[in-house]
Amino acid sequence: MNGSAGQNGADIAAVVFDMDGVVTDTAGAHFAAWKRVFDKVLEARGEDAAFTRDDYLAHVDGIPRHDGVRQFLRSRGIELPEGADDDDGLGTIRGIGNRKNRYFREWLEGNRVTVFDDAVELIDELKKGGIGVGVFSASRNAPRVLESAGIAELFGATVGGADAHERDLSPKPAPDQLVETAQRLGCAPSEAAVVEDAVAGVQAGAAGRFGLVIGVDRQADSGRHRHALRSNGADLVTRNLRQLCLPEGGIRFLDRLPLVWDRMDDIRDRLGSRPLSVFLDFDGTLSPIVADHRDATISEETRTAVARLAGRCPVAVISGRDLGDVRERVGLDGVIYAGSHGFDIAGPDVLEARPDEAEGFLRPIDDADADLREALSGIQGADVERKTFSVAVHYRRAAEAAVAAIEDAVDRVVARHEKLRKGRGKKVFEIQPRADWDKGRAVEWLLAHTRLGGGDALPIYLGDDLTDEDAFSALGESGLCIAVRGDSRATLADYALADPQDVRRFVDWLAGPDTGER
Repeated sequence: MNGSAGQNGADIAAVVFDMDGVVTDTAGAHFAAWKRVFDKVLEARGEDAAFTRDDYLAHVDGIPRHDGVRQFLRSRGIELPEGADDDDGLGTIRGIGNRKNRYFREWLEGNRVTVFDDAVELIDELKKGGIGVGVFSASRNAPRVLESAGIAELFGATVGGADAHERDLSPKPAPDQLVETAQRLGCAPSEAAVVEDAVAGVQAGAAGRFGLVIGVDRQADSGRHRHALRSNGADLVTRNLRQLCLPEGGIRFLDRLPLVWDRMDDIRDRLGSRPLSVFLDFDGTLSPIVADHRDATISEETRTAVARLAGRCPVAVISGRDLGDVRERVGLDGVIYAGSHGFDIAGPDVLEARPDEAEGFLRPIDDADADLREALSGIQGADVERKTFSVAVHYRRAAEAAVAAIEDAVDRVVARHEKLRKGRGKKVFEIQPRADWDKGRAVEWLLAHTRLGGGDALPIYLGDDLTDEDAFSALGESGLCIAVRGDSRATLADYALADPQDVRRFVDWLAGPDTGER
């Protein structure tokens, strides 16, 4: 997935996949087995609330059986003895875990495991591109599952529950199994991507500092699970892994994404005669990326193009910068502004909005800002930028050898604040609220509550960074997603533009000639 190693999925030489729920369609069978055993446990104790899919996702998905039993029982305030290794009763932790395994094995004996076609298509494209592919699972049944599905030969490395036990690998959210899989493919974690559907799995990918952590959201309530994956370490989240494949074949990398200008017939067909609503990122999209974030500016030509477009359709500028900062830099009254990754919104018609829980994050962000300034004071080139609802740690001017120490400090600070999470961008770590809010949620809110979503408008989003992938994911096939090149990471966008100057040209084209025709 090409570029400089470890920078948001660039230079990826291998991809490691979780098995259950990502490659094989066994999550339903696992859930049914867990529900069968836990409902019996709860019924025997006179508990009214049955085991739910939310319980499955929060406490047992993606981790070893007995750890899952402990976590779920703890969530219900139930304490049971550990029990013997060969227990099969419902009065001990190991007995419950072993009973669940028996139920799953019974299912496995009577059923053929199916696979997710989108995962197999992605794996085929990766292998065609010379990228190594491995699979891991907490389950000791992994070899049987892969054989039943007929896909064991697809992978260059397999690390299952038995391997983890033999090598004393800690379970997720520790990164041990993921790292072992990458190493068997000959890669360091920074040179590999992780594909995971479980919260514990994306936590493991983030903890292992993999080059890219891709979340797979196959849940019906996609918004909630997408948020859980993003807030726990996924760099981007997709409902369908085909979104990472180009229609003509190959992987959807920024440097291989077709340029807008080469697909104008397709784009004209998408636009048709529909009205438009346009969303624009700022840094790297309207403004070139600069060494010092304080020096970012928008050219007068670009400002004029955006003003013309705003005169013809609703336009929003969505940025990680503070609301006041981005509004001052763009300097146009006729557009809607969403600062702090959409956490702070204002615009024409006296529109002002923040998520309900926004104010509750101010104190943790204050504390994190102070902690980061102290922790990074001795590292040259580490620049801490306080925003209203986030703290950015820029390392563009830091030596490459110092980046690991900077990230160590960021991780230590975030670990002390349960209401905050770490995000990644271009030469920046973002400490953000652990809230169900990002650029994707902001786009959804703006489409639902403002004139941006009026009538049959086609939403068009232009952005360059990983944070813009939240918007690409939220819009999916309902919008036109355009990424600005700058590295070669994986993306969910449809088309590409070369640079901010190319963005200005496209905005001008969208605005149409002075006759009002495009």
